[in-house]
Amino acid sequence: MDLEQRTKELEQLYDAEVIDRMISIEGTMRDYLTNIEKKYLAVEGLIGTGKSTLVRLLATRIGLKPYLEQVDDNDLWKETITQFYKDRKKFGSSTQITLLHMRRAQAEQAKRFPRSTILDRTYWADRFVFVPTLVDEGLPQNEVDYLEGEYEKFRTEFPPVDLLLMLLCKPETANQRVQQRQRSVEMTTDLTTEKLDENHYLVKIGKRYAALPNILKEKKLYEGPIIYINQDTFHVTDGRHTTALLECIAEALNIKVNSSK
Repeated sequence: MDLEQRTKELEQLYDAEVIDRMISIEGTMRDYLTNIEKKYLAVEGLIGTGKSTLVRLLATRIGLKPYLEQVDDNDLWKETITQFYKDRKKFGSSTQITLLHMRRAQAEQAKRFPRSTILDRTYWADRFVFVPTLVDEGLPQNEVDYLEGEYEKFRTEFPPVDLLLMLLCKPETANQRVQQRQRSVEMTTDLTTEKLDENHYLVKIGKRYAALPNILKEKKLYEGPIIYINQDTFHVTDGRHTTALLECIAEALNIKVNSSK
């Protein structure tokens, strides 16, 4: 049963039944993920889909250690991303190297941490979504080759992901959310100032994100379970939606839950 089907099932239940299932799934998963077996979860999705929000939610609800992109309190990231959006061709390669260093540090921390973890973004999207888009915008081949070499090295260092959560949404929804969150490094860039058409950056990378799961499978980088979350209809503040997601995660990780389904 996929997330949409499970959500529809829960929407037919009384509040008390949903609460029972919520309590059961949260308790079982927290115990399993913190005390029984270490798992690595990762979240991917278009800019503005709510990756960080979902990571924080799951960390709170089921005891995962979150590793977030350092977007709000990291001066290096702000300077790097500001330069990137001013001139992606000029600063594209250096931006990806900076991000790779950050991801390497988080990967090492996640592997050393004794309990289950959840990563906000992976190098997979850098490699197969953002760099190919930069190539289309004129990134020199010698810089592409260098990045490919670094990604290939990182391949063996990256934690063995047990479950991938793919956040999906329309470019219009992502664009609206970017506008709403009002991050200073984004508000003066083409993410928010340009018309949302087929040439918009969000539309370009959105198409590549849609192809990412197949690329990972073809290249044998990830062949595990994937839960697709439609952010146009999924709401993290809705108890039925989040309970449905937790049940899907438990099923994907083979965590047995006693509930009154």
